[in-house]
Amino acid sequence: MSDQSQPAKAPPARSNRKGHEMPESVADGGMADAERDILAELEKALGEHVSLLLRWNRKLVLPYASAPEDSDDDDHDCDFGAWYELNRHNRLIDQPAMHALAATHKQLHDSAKRLLTAQEVDGDIDSAEFDMMSLRAESFFAQLRRLERAFRTARSDVDPLTGTYNRQTMLSDLNSERERAIRTNVPTAIALVDLDHFKAVNDTYGHQSGDVVLQSIAGILQSHVRPFDKVYRYGGEEFLICLPNADMKQCARVLERLRRVIEASPVSLTDGTILPVTASIGAAPMTKTRSVEQIIEKADKALYAAKEGGRNRVRVWRNPDGKPPPKKQKQDT
Repeated sequence: MSDQSQPAKAPPARSNRKGHEMPESVADGGMADAERDILAELEKALGEHVSLLLRWNRKLVLPYASAPEDSDDDDHDCDFGAWYELNRHNRLIDQPAMHALAATHKQLHDSAKRLLTAQEVDGDIDSAEFDMMSLRAESFFAQLRRLERAFRTARSDVDPLTGTYNRQTMLSDLNSERERAIRTNVPTAIALVDLDHFKAVNDTYGHQSGDVVLQSIAGILQSHVRPFDKVYRYGGEEFLICLPNADMKQCARVLERLRRVIEASPVSLTDGTILPVTASIGAAPMTKTRSVEQIIEKADKALYAAKEGGRNRVRVWRNPDGKPPPKKQKQDT
């Protein structure tokens, strides 16, 4: 399916500063859009600060030379700081590496301000301060490059349509979770979510409307699972959820809540149609004796039972190894 159903972004408002635009908030159309916007801002920040560093050095070395005609009057005119303040509470930006980059950015500008101010006052350049500005610039560029690489890697792990993790990263993640569950003896489950009658949506309303439905459901899944659960695009209209630290009773509660939210959240199509959507869900626990692929197969059988049972329901495979439940011990009276 194509990713052409995203609404066009409104053009950013212009600021009063020459050659600059008001910083934008990170897109809320999905994780893939947000990561794209962050990457674009990091690339912009790199170019801005290379230009700023050259301008600062020129003023320090040639204090009486006239500035180039195309340069800004403000020695510290950049958009990165304002963009960070606008978006610092976004979950993709509210992380230690991004906060460290913002702190280094501020230190770099503060160091440049002290150098330029001191030169204007007494004509001297503090060599220690100049070295500090250079080190902070080097650190800022290195941190920025590391974050760019991290977000590019994350984008390669994300399904571009839905913003969920893609199938290429799924098996390695699930094998790691299985090993952790075995090592710590903490229950973990896998669930498959399948949208009911999705083919009819594509046949009746078209594939772009089908994309809108997938994006809407992906958003519901990501916002209503627990913080440490992970959602993957398994294929077509199917999503896979990994639920660490959840026995099958807890798993059933989480999945039933998801099912109810999906049922209560009809999707608005671009033509104004309000489309009811439901999902069938099957789940199975991870075990020592079965591989990830075998557990997914058990979850798929539970999903099939949910479909056969009338759709729009949750079924969990509580005993995938086929062992009889332990007998209750009789208590002495």
